[in-house]
Amino acid sequence: MNDVNEMPRDDRATPAPGGGHASPLAPAALRALPSEALVTFLAGRRWFGAKGAAPRRATVRDAVPVAAEGRGYAVARVEVELADGRVERYQLPLALRAVGGARGAPPEPQDRSAAATGHHPSAADRRDSPPAGAAAPPDDAPLVAEPAPGVALVDATFDPAFRTLLARGLEHGATYDGDGVRWMLVPLEGAEVAGLGALPVRLGGAEQSNTSMILGDRAILKLYRKLEAGEHPDVEIARFLTTRTDFRNTPALLGTVTFVDHDRVATVAGMLQALVPGARDAWEVALDAARAYLRAPGDDPPNPFAEEMRELGRVTRALHDALASDRTDPAFAPRAASGEDVAEWAERVRDMARDGTALLTRARAEGRLRAADVPVADAVLRRTPELLGDLDALALEIGSHPGERIRHHGDYHLGQVLKGADGRYMIIDFEGEPARLLAERRTPSSALRDVAGMLRSFAYAAASAAMERGGVGTDPAMERRSARWERAMREAFLAGYQERGRAPFLPAEPQAMLHLVMLFEMEKVFYELAYELNNRPDWVWIPLRGIGRLLGSPSLPRRGA
Repeated sequence: MNDVNEMPRDDRATPAPGGGHASPLAPAALRALPSEALVTFLAGRRWFGAKGAAPRRATVRDAVPVAAEGRGYAVARVEVELADGRVERYQLPLALRAVGGARGAPPEPQDRSAAATGHHPSAADRRDSPPAGAAAPPDDAPLVAEPAPGVALVDATFDPAFRTLLARGLEHGATYDGDGVRWMLVPLEGAEVAGLGALPVRLGGAEQSNTSMILGDRAILKLYRKLEAGEHPDVEIARFLTTRTDFRNTPALLGTVTFVDHDRVATVAGMLQALVPGARDAWEVALDAARAYLRAPGDDPPNPFAEEMRELGRVTRALHDALASDRTDPAFAPRAASGEDVAEWAERVRDMARDGTALLTRARAEGRLRAADVPVADAVLRRTPELLGDLDALALEIGSHPGERIRHHGDYHLGQVLKGADGRYMIIDFEGEPARLLAERRTPSSALRDVAGMLRSFAYAAASAAMERGGVGTDPAMERRSARWERAMREAFLAGYQERGRAPFLPAEPQAMLHLVMLFEMEKVFYELAYELNNRPDWVWIPLRGIGRLLGSPSLPRRGA
């Protein structure tokens, strides 16, 4: 292969299935694809992350020809200009399919794994979704119906031979050059990858921001679609946990996919991790437990799931201990948190509260709330200024000893946790909030952001189970039981998290720790309020009751008290 500083633009045609040359896959041909075709294609993909931002134009920035065993492919980077002026890049593997030939197989059901996105109701809040009722094109619909006689240009991930090429490349290593770019499949040194190339490779289940592929019963490849140059937190944290700590409740990193530009700028384009065989995501496990509790006889039935959530609290704390374990690595060294940090966190709460209550006021005036939600909404609107006043007292209580800022999960909820067939809980998906820039997602913050995210996830699991049984807003006994289940999960998780005692990254005083968790819960619950009002008004009762619980909390410091 060429040296990274000598990568030429490669406009040669790429071998096509069956021999000959297929100019539609040559870099020059791909760069000439019309913007309209690219925009239409991207807008219909579930993994396209800017559906609400009106893409204005799209072009293929560069493309790397990839060939194996007589089959030709190309991996393109598509640059998308949005109406608001932002520019995003996407990875698009491409193949040719005979017109009239068999379509790619639909995604197969997958084991839950390291690339799972989860379906906690507030996990999708941070990703754009297609309009309700919108008809999406088939996932394997062509990008261009017939760029050359007899063939269509399609997404290569639906081609089994391309998936096998990826598996073999990640077993042995592979480098492809073209168009001034190098595309590299690199196994992690020392990783157990022998034999991966001989395994069947199937597409994973429906996902919103990436494409996952399952390699037999051993590994999962997460192919990133949206690309940003620099370190990717998902890969960076997985590598750190795999190679530098003894934390084993995250699937081991096995390999990476990377673009390297002519000027040596690297962009992570995928990661290979060990599979968690027979796993279910903890959202489904928790939902089943909540359902069982709500239908159990008696006023206060046994709740064995609480002990499992205590264990999840222990695992979460062990994760944070591991992430804070190396004070010599600039990317992972803990940093002292200050009163200024606390003030910034409190200001984010005010911003979220301002946005959420403005939307709530409008929805109330326009009659868009359910009758059962109106009294709670009125109470929230009446008392939110009081809550924001108490926020000053809360920040003051935290400000003198907020602990440290460390690397953390960043988008932590039940859908980001797997329960393996052996009963172990495994934490996955360290991408952070997808709507934030990569640099923001790598910024250290309080570990208690993750704790607050999980506590809000318990609220959504309890609420979802209650909604399935009907009577939300009309059956107080059922709602009380749902609240009791949520409270038990919260208490068990927090107890498990605190079993290890003091840590430098936590506030020095236990009460200050609970206050900081409360601060981050405020931020999340007001965010949820805005999201539900914009997308699912029938769900707005969940954050409304969360705000009500905070308002009534005896642990909340009061202004002037």
